[in-house]
Parts: sequence; C-alpha cells; structure tokens
Amino acid sequence: MVSAGTNTEYRSGELLLSYTRSMVDGTDGWRMVGDYAIWSGNRANENSPYLLHELVGDKVLRVPIATARAILHPVKGGTWFEVRHLFGFWMMSDVDTVWLDAPGVDAHYYTLCVGGADSRPGQISFGWVCPNCGSLFNTTKLQADKGRFESCLEASQQIVEDFNASEVKRTCPGCGNIHPASYGFYPQRDSDLSGARRQDTQ
Repeated sequence: MVSAGTNTEYRSGELLLSYTRSMVDGTDGWRMVGDYAIWSGNRANENSPYLLHELVGDKVLRVPIATARAILHPVKGGTWFEVRHLFGFWMMSDVDTVWLDAPGVDAHYYTLCVGGADSRPGQISFGWVCPNCGSLFNTTKLQADKGRFESCLEASQQIVEDFNASEVKRTCPGCGNIHPASYGFYPQRDSDLSGARRQDTQ
C-alpha cells in the first residue's frame, strides 16, 4: 500500500488531501496529486518484471530488481530513463523521479512518482537509445506544466506510433542501426507489432 498519510496540508495556497492508493488492486495508471504525477501497478511473478534503466553518458545502467525487500531508487531530474515492459521509449523530466519496486508472494508491486516541486514536472522529453551504440536520438520535448502531464502521456502514444511507422525515424544517426518497434504507456492500444515488442524486451 502506498499512502500519503491521514492529514491534510496546504501547498501553493491550495488544500491538498492525503493520498492513499493500494498497489495490489490492479488499477495500473497515472494520477495527478498535488505536485506529483504518480503511477502504480503490479506484475505477476511469472511475467518478466518491469526493469528500470538509466542513461549515463552512452552507458545504459540497470537498476537492480528487488528480491527480499523493497527498493526505492531516485532518478535525478535531467536523467534519461526507461522502464521496460511499461513503456518502450526513454523519458526525461525536469524534476526528480522516484521508483519503488516491492516484491510480494505472487507479484512485484511498483510505483513511479514524478514531481515534488512547485509547478513540476514542467517539461517531459521522450526519445530512444540505440541498442547498438548507445546514442540517444529522435528526441521530443513537451510542456507538462499547468496540469498538462497527462496530455504529454497521450502525445507520447502518437510519437510511438509515428516512430514505428517510419524506418527513417527508427534509424540511429550515429551508426545506422534500425531500432525495433516501440510501445507506449497503454497496453490496450498496442498494435500486434508493439504488443509483441512489449513482451519480448529483456
């Protein structure tokens, strides 16, 4: 269970009610709460786990998977990251992101929390990392302030579909490697191609 407590508080002149959300109820998705965009969900142990990676220079670094106890991992603002099986592109925010991976008996339970500063996230960037040479390419920056984070997520779906439809957009300018198909935040909107890629990525 993820809980923000039982008390109310004031932030930016507005009353913010406490936030409680179960990690085991199966309701994957995003919620905007105060200065945070929060996603939570779970994945059965027989499925491949969600995998958090960060891009440091041209190196892809994998964050360990939780085993005996939960892992809480911060991703600094301005750092590119991906969560394989959850979304198939790379993402960067102008504010810190927190990743929680909590193992359970039958499943892993996850929370991704972006924000924590007034009017942030303000900008969200999307792009891809070449699996051959590690180059970041085909990036797009979108405004996410004034409650537009969810519209950024919606826009990312179209960005993915355009990426999949164009071999030119999927071609790494650094080495010429053609990136495989990608997938967005919404499994229910996967094509056969992007759905297969969501399952196949390691």
